[in-house]
Amino acid sequence: MPLVIGNIAPVQLRSDSAHHPGRILAPYKRNNFKTWLIHSDDDGVTWTGDRELVNVTVTDPGVSYEDARPHCDRGMDYFGFHIDSVDELNWRDLGRFAAQLCYHRTGIFHRSNWRSKLTGAWQFVGTGPSKSLQLRSGRVVVPGYHGYVRGLEDDGVLPTSQLYSSVALGHTLITDDGGDTWRMSDDWGEGDGANENEMVELHDGSVLTNSRSLSTGTPQFRLQARSFDQGESFSPTKFTPEIQSPFNGAYGSTLSDGDRTVYHASPDPLPAQSYLQIALDALNCNINGTGRTRLSVWKSTTAGYTYSDKVLLDAGASAQNSFQWMGKTPVLLYEQSDPDPMFTVEAIVARKAVEDLTVQLPHRFVFRTVDI
Repeated sequence: MPLVIGNIAPVQLRSDSAHHPGRILAPYKRNNFKTWLIHSDDDGVTWTGDRELVNVTVTDPGVSYEDARPHCDRGMDYFGFHIDSVDELNWRDLGRFAAQLCYHRTGIFHRSNWRSKLTGAWQFVGTGPSKSLQLRSGRVVVPGYHGYVRGLEDDGVLPTSQLYSSVALGHTLITDDGGDTWRMSDDWGEGDGANENEMVELHDGSVLTNSRSLSTGTPQFRLQARSFDQGESFSPTKFTPEIQSPFNGAYGSTLSDGDRTVYHASPDPLPAQSYLQIALDALNCNINGTGRTRLSVWKSTTAGYTYSDKVLLDAGASAQNSFQWMGKTPVLLYEQSDPDPMFTVEAIVARKAVEDLTVQLPHRFVFRTVDI
């Protein structure tokens, strides 16, 4: 298996920290399975200490952490749907799967055939991205998530299982000594799942996490959950109705002033008008075939319970982003993608067929202040 590095979630320890003041801790994932940590003591100029964090995942019974390997042959059949391969496609299962997407809008996390499978060894594991959080107490919490299929890769394999590695739940990695030792939190309350997420600390010491939702099989909104014990446990995730998500979900970034004000950045697409959406509407299918466009920022002054203000930052295509403070000014780093050129009739028809529901590759990064 080739080495793939990602899901980095860095944090710089405050100058008043009891352990390693000023150090940047950068936990990250290798092949979305094992967690590693590297650090810098000179503001990111040089990096050292690259090491694996052991026992911060769940393995198969009787299998040591060192010997644990993901089940790379596990696909949608794990959830009872034989729909992974073009050659072995079960049309009855495909119909059942499509019906659940279209008409069971409480979401798959509330269906017994899905929920019963959210147990056992973790198969697809992520941290963050794009940052961890140091609490006022000095503790560092790393947002994490874990799924139970990895996604199949082979000729003739459909991308369904790749997407459904995002049928995931949340967890937290915790250190109280500046990253020297680590442990896992209790299981989060399941609610409606969790995925890529960021955390902020609020006025009362509680921790709020804002998470990507599955969206493809759940209502298309962001998720939130709260911890009142410094990240040891979290409430079940709940949908945030003011903040929508595109059809295949999207990463988002969250920031707080440490009091009651919370900022969140993620796509806010307009309703789809593609040929695909016309077909979905004709079937009374409650799916919005939207893509990752119209990067926007929402603002809450009620500790994230409601989001009353919103501003559009970029009308084009955008996916990953990261919120930070620069002094007292919120700043955002984000990807910007240009639309594919449409020089042929085929390209125009293809664009009309699905609009922005395509794989996006960034053309540039944008760094800007945010006024809201």
